[in-house]
Amino acid sequence: MDAKINALEAPYDGAREEIPARWEAEHVGRRLVEAFATLDRLPRLKGPREPGGHWPQHAIEWVDRLAQAELSDAERRSREAAQNFTNLRPSSAEIAAMETALDWLRELRRVDSGMALVTSLWALYAARHRSVRKLCAKRGWAPYTFYRKRAKALCFLADALNARNVAVF
Repeated sequence: MDAKINALEAPYDGAREEIPARWEAEHVGRRLVEAFATLDRLPRLKGPREPGGHWPQHAIEWVDRLAQAELSDAERRSREAAQNFTNLRPSSAEIAAMETALDWLRELRRVDSGMALVTSLWALYAARHRSVRKLCAKRGWAPYTFYRKRAKALCFLADALNARNVAVF
């Protein structure tokens, strides 16, 4: 299978991830998590800024360098990490994959809204590296039931995609 590569996008790296011949539940789950990770990387259109420094960045002067020399190592590392932070925006291919995966959740919601809720919350928490156990405790869900519904939903989506002969990405 030849991968169609857009010259403006990053080239396909086959060593990074093995793409199965047909949709599998685990692969569908991976794409849903990536969709929510891409959604988090999109720029915000409206609303207040996120908490943090709202002052524009400025050049660091010699007096500032002397004051930074007196800081502890941990504090100096945290300040350097904050200065070197870059927010990478998603590519058009990632946005297209995100929209496709989120459409799967809409389709799942028409079939069973409970499975769609469980699956979307799982993918959101997994994309943000948060604890699913805390989600279950917060919602009052049994973890066994949560994972069973998630597995059932991912299998349903994989079967639906295979039945429609949707290309695996």
